Amino acid sequence: MNSVPIKTTIPIQPGDIIYSSKSLSTLLVGHCAIVGQDYHIYHSHPKGAFSDTLKQFISRHKNKGKITLLRSPHGAEIIAKWAQENICEVQNYLFHPQLGNKKMNYCSKFIWQAYWHALEEDITGNDLTIKSIKLIRTPYIRHSPYLTEIGTWRIVDLRKSIIN
Repeated sequence: MNSVPIKTTIPIQPGDIIYSSKSLSTLLVGHCAIVGQDYHIYHSHPKGAFSDTLKQFISRHKNKGKITLLRSPHGAEIIAKWAQENICEVQNYLFHPQLGNKKMNYCSKFIWQAYWHALEEDITGNDLTIKSIKLIRTPYIRHSPYLTEIGTWRIVDLRKSIIN
């Protein structure tokens, strides 16, 4: 299931976090996903757990809205591998607060779990552990002290720049 890296105006790398802005497409809360080692986009979504190409991921969004690419300064390959290997564990899209529960999951919790299991880091900077009970909201990922913003682009522009 290896894919060729997607060419965009911003270079996507394994382990990158893709954050979608608040819009009707994201039910007004935002959405986030992880780029896998195979350059597929791994995310928990109300319609299921997905391994999307970038084009498929973008197609889930309306033309309005923005996507921000976030990058960890270390451990990206391990994070990407964990996400790719564990997306199949997600069974239900549910805002379940037990951070150790992979089966009942949602997008930002899946990102948090990837960082915790791959690096034993709380990406939110709030000293959470796998035993913590907490809802991980998408702004916690978007504004993580452990991620660097690489760039932001409008979905409508990104659709035009995707080369398959």
